[in-house]
Amino acid sequence: MPLRPPAVLPPNAALESASFLPLLAAQTTPARPPRGPVGLPQDAGPHDASLIEWWYFNAFLTGESGKRYAVVGSFFRTGITPQRKGHYLIFSLADLDTKKKSAYSIIDRANLELLKAFLPLAALQQPGDPRPGKLLAILQKGQIPRPHRAIASTAAVKKRPFAIAFGKNSLAQASADARTWKARLVGDDFTLALTLSQPDRPPMLVGGAGKTGLGKPDDMFYLSLTRMRSQGTLTRRGKAEKVSGDGWLDRQWGTSWVVGDNGWDWFGLQLSDGSDLIVYRIKDNRSGKVLRAEATLLDRNGRQVVDKAPTFTPSGAWTDPVSKITYPRAFRVTLPAIGHTLTITPAFPDQTIPVLGIGDAIWEGVVHVSGARREGTPIEGRGYMELVGHKARPPRRQ
Repeated sequence: MPLRPPAVLPPNAALESASFLPLLAAQTTPARPPRGPVGLPQDAGPHDASLIEWWYFNAFLTGESGKRYAVVGSFFRTGITPQRKGHYLIFSLADLDTKKKSAYSIIDRANLELLKAFLPLAALQQPGDPRPGKLLAILQKGQIPRPHRAIASTAAVKKRPFAIAFGKNSLAQASADARTWKARLVGDDFTLALTLSQPDRPPMLVGGAGKTGLGKPDDMFYLSLTRMRSQGTLTRRGKAEKVSGDGWLDRQWGTSWVVGDNGWDWFGLQLSDGSDLIVYRIKDNRSGKVLRAEATLLDRNGRQVVDKAPTFTPSGAWTDPVSKITYPRAFRVTLPAIGHTLTITPAFPDQTIPVLGIGDAIWEGVVHVSGARREGTPIEGRGYMELVGHKARPPRRQ
């Protein structure tokens, strides 16, 4: 029997009210009290002063049958005041053998209420963009646009040890040191229960200290657990099998990750020499100006190297037939301080996830990595790529 998250209202079902925060307003409260370095377990749980925060994980898994899968999930918490927070979840499961994926976008009641409150502001601040007004009109009818879904309740959050329950979907800190996590995702035709653990390799503090704010460093914080041992059970169409592999967990929170019409290109990569790499750029979509770009490499011995001058060269184009958004087919990334030149290519093109609040979709999926070190020796790997803020191509003139 196909599985479906409980208490989920189908698209266009009646809702009492309605947010994945479309705009992040300025605030003076720091995203994190100045109480020592960024790290775990102290930063595993929610930070109420943050405008937006999320817990993201991905994993490459192989089943007892030999079938190969990849999973990604991100649990968001948004809201300007500590007393009023909403929650949002996106996730997907990719079958790497058949090159097919299923993706989900689910919002809770508290976030829907926030969205209804903030959409009029978004419409006023972006008069040339018809999307906020259209979405508001749908929500005012007590509906939610397809293919998004809503749970009729507010996600349950436990601060210490951290846990978030989003219907049947959940993510939880499973050890006192926050080095082990448990995740559960439920799609229409699958259930995945997964344990991810990394007791040995230190957390990657992205950018060197885990501070990645656009305005000032303390506006945004970012740490990752990489190369996590992952094991669990995947049930598809009523048939269960044990799965195991390598995973990754990102923890981010703050006030300045996205403001207005910004976007980013992000890569979380596991390289063949045992090192792990995060490389990203944040850009202004209107001007094309890069607002921040950096790479952080964590080697197999736990040492970090930060590169503040990566370059990105996209090539080719693929247009999502649903959202009509066009994404690059590949990237060439050069890391002068680290000494790598990498070509990053999707395992297959169709790996978008529908989203509310930052356009119609993002590209979030599995990539292959090939390239060379400075001295010419080859390097390869795999990972996840996330492309946010890319646009639909303008129609051709007749």
